[in-house]
Amino acid sequence: MEQDKTNASTNIVNPFEEKVENQEKNLSSNTPEESISSLSETEKVEASINQETAPVVEENTSPPSFEQPTTSSTETTSQATSVETTSSEATISTSALDVKEAIARAQEEREQRRTRRARIIQAFAEVKKAYEEQKPIEVLVYSRVRGGLRVFYKGAPLFLPASHFHLSKSPTDDELAEVVNKNLLVMVHEIQEYDEGSMAVIVSRKKLLEEEFWNNLQVGQIVEGPISSIASFGVFINLGAAEGLIHISRLAPYRIANLFEYFKIGDTLKARVIEIDKQNKRISLSRKEFVETEWPASEQKYSIGSRHFGIVRRMTDFGAFVELEPLVEGLLRTSEISWTRRLRRPQEVLKVGDKIEVVVTSFNAEKKTIGLSIKRLTENPWPKLHEKYPINSVYEGKIVQVVPQGCVVSISPELDGFLPRSKMKKTLRANRIPFKSGDKIRVFISDIVPQEESLILGYAEEEEFTNPKPQQPKKASLSEKNIETKPLSSGISIMDMLSEEQKENLLKSLNK
Repeated sequence: MEQDKTNASTNIVNPFEEKVENQEKNLSSNTPEESISSLSETEKVEASINQETAPVVEENTSPPSFEQPTTSSTETTSQATSVETTSSEATISTSALDVKEAIARAQEEREQRRTRRARIIQAFAEVKKAYEEQKPIEVLVYSRVRGGLRVFYKGAPLFLPASHFHLSKSPTDDELAEVVNKNLLVMVHEIQEYDEGSMAVIVSRKKLLEEEFWNNLQVGQIVEGPISSIASFGVFINLGAAEGLIHISRLAPYRIANLFEYFKIGDTLKARVIEIDKQNKRISLSRKEFVETEWPASEQKYSIGSRHFGIVRRMTDFGAFVELEPLVEGLLRTSEISWTRRLRRPQEVLKVGDKIEVVVTSFNAEKKTIGLSIKRLTENPWPKLHEKYPINSVYEGKIVQVVPQGCVVSISPELDGFLPRSKMKKTLRANRIPFKSGDKIRVFISDIVPQEESLILGYAEEEEFTNPKPQQPKKASLSEKNIETKPLSSGISIMDMLSEEQKENLLKSLNK
């Protein structure tokens, strides 16, 4: 940057300041002799010739002799002297006229320089204002110089470093030479003012190019760039103004165990933009569709209901990806892991590298997706759950999750139930649930709804449940069977959030 400032400062002083000051000093005197010294080389030669002629005239115009001419040769000499005197007087007159014209031309040039100087000062004032207001200016590229480009704004010389010319750190010489004699839009990057009155101005294109990049970038757009770095979770490619990440799961339609075996820094990759975060300047990419490969999975091999063994390769909040064979993965959703447990994430029961048995629940050859399940390997326990867990039976449970609607409580390693806040009216403190995850409480089985895979619990108070009486679960009416409720992300269905009275009113309205 010190070199940049030196270039910028030199650009300003050399073409204008020194020349103007020297010429104005030369023209400070109004005498013909001093004025001649400020003329151009050609004019100096002419003036010198005239000055040399003047002394000769003076020598030849000495007082005439008083001797009487005695011969015709004396008369001839006198006539020649007269002609020479007349010629000398004409020469003196012409020399004086040339000096006056030279002085007039010098004064005219001085006025032009003053006008140009004032215009440059005004241009620098506009540059300074643009810097303070962070507004772009348009400059003319004059020439390629060491370290960048020499540019002008309304006659004011500025400097554009090569590092600020393009989004890439090192543009080629051809790229810099291509813009000579062209106009560019730039931002004033830095201004350095010196004591002698000169000014060094550095301009940049980077900010404008970055804004243009983010404004034009769109989801779904196809981009291409070289690999800038490789991490264990994915590959970064250089897009110019920013880097884009291709996550390991989006590099190919098959699993890649070691990225360093498939990619190296500098490789050019094509990808599609799938997510843009302008605030944090993050770009998510995918190149699956650009990898040409045949999917070895077939509907005959992975028919619905067929069982397979696989290895858990990746985890997400909504499920786990299981490798069934090379290039073939299936998705095991969290809701398909257990019949009776309300799991929030697959990490609660699985880990990467686990070998598990699964059953195929869906197959889509076009999208190359396979749906998997663990719980469907066994019979659905809900229709007969009341036999093992009768209504009003009391258990000591452990709270595994607290949500605004109530608590998820584990009453055994294989069964979780939901305790709605409507069952804790006497326990609520300032209308808040007083429990937290890990607390142990006594609960009783309030209701079992097999159609919704829902177990409703109540908060057991000892004085009310000293001798609970077992009851049969409620038989679902026709309207109940037709009601379909999907569980929330926490594993809680809509019916779990309703009180008994609200449920009865809802069913009555449906029966009507």
